[in-house]
Amino acid sequence: MAVSFKVKELSYTYKQKDGSCGYKIELPELSLNSGDVYAITGVSGCGKSTLLECLGLLRQDFVSKSLLLDSYELSKLSVKEQCIVRSSLMGYMPQTGGLIPYLTIKENLKLQIEVSADSFYKLEGKKLDTKVLYQEVHEKMSQFSMDSLLDRYPHELSIGQRQRAVFLKTISHKPKIVFIDEPTSSLDPEHGKILFESIVSLSRQLDMCALVVTHDLLLVKDFNLKSLSYAKIDANEGQFVICDDSVSSEDNHDL
Repeated sequence: MAVSFKVKELSYTYKQKDGSCGYKIELPELSLNSGDVYAITGVSGCGKSTLLECLGLLRQDFVSKSLLLDSYELSKLSVKEQCIVRSSLMGYMPQTGGLIPYLTIKENLKLQIEVSADSFYKLEGKKLDTKVLYQEVHEKMSQFSMDSLLDRYPHELSIGQRQRAVFLKTISHKPKIVFIDEPTSSLDPEHGKILFESIVSLSRQLDMCALVVTHDLLLVKDFNLKSLSYAKIDANEGQFVICDDSVSSEDNHDL
């Protein structure tokens, strides 16, 4: 499936406690196609996760001249329409959580597929074959040697196993684009690299676009990824620009 994701002049302004405008982050432009994987990098607190949430429609209070996913101009959709697009055409992997704790891994996967299939039908009037989708994600669980964990609950898995399960849930409905927030932050370097490699390889294999927030610039370099790197303009404004070379970053929480 050919995918196109294009952004023009997106910005988000943080609000102060008194309601006045605070720091502003900007993304002048971005163009992704099938199989493109970009890292989002920058110093701690610069707005990496906020930018990811804007692009993934988890925030609605951003401004954009254009935010285009294939033929859908996302910036002109209602909040309800954005929710349907997000559920059917996008995948989001949070930094923590991502699995419903009282459901087994199998039930988490099935629920994601069913909800996304329902949204896809509302959006395009077409039915997805949920049985095929579940079979395919089950095969990927086997590739990760995780098929024996399908009947376990999230708390019964190791941190690395949970992160892999969350990623497989994120891509279970074959989204056009995935947004991934600090996937390796809670993992040791060895398991972090294994997960990162899986994210990059499966995104390309499935012809998805992927945006990955990360503080691990060695992984960005190892996998030769382009990045949206933070550049400070002044005390009140910063922007993310496309860069082939990594910038230094701190291992702390983001805004």
